[in-house]
Amino acid sequence: MTGGPSRIELRDVTKAFPGVLANDRVSFAVAPGEIHALLGENGAGKSTLVKMIYGIVQPDGGAIVWDGTTVTVANPKAARAMGVGMVFQHFSLFEAMTVLENIALGMDRDLGRRALE
Repeated sequence: MTGGPSRIELRDVTKAFPGVLANDRVSFAVAPGEIHALLGENGAGKSTLVKMIYGIVQPDGGAIVWDGTTVTVANPKAARAMGVGMVFQHFSLFEAMTVLENIALGMDRDLGRRALE
C-alpha cells in the first residue's frame, strides 16, 4: 500500500461461497493515478475481489473505502457512479473490440463521447 491517500482501499475483505473461502481478509489500496495488476493462480479469488469492487457480489466481511469514506457498492451502477469501471476477462457477446470500445460499452449513456476524451 502507498503512503499517500487512497482512491480505493479494501480492508480485510472476506467472501465465502459454499465450501470455498474465495477471499480471506484481503487488504489492498490504490492511490489516484496508480495502475496495479492482480496476479494469481486460477481459483485464487482475483475475479471475486474485483466483482466486490464493482458491486456484482457483496463482501461477507471487511470494508471497501472510497476516498476515505466506507461505502457499500450495491451494484455496478453504484460502482460506475463512483467512477469505477470494469472490463470483463471473458466477454463473448461482441466481436473483438478496442480498449476504448470496451470502456465505452460499460459507461452510462448520458456521459457521451466527451467523457472518454
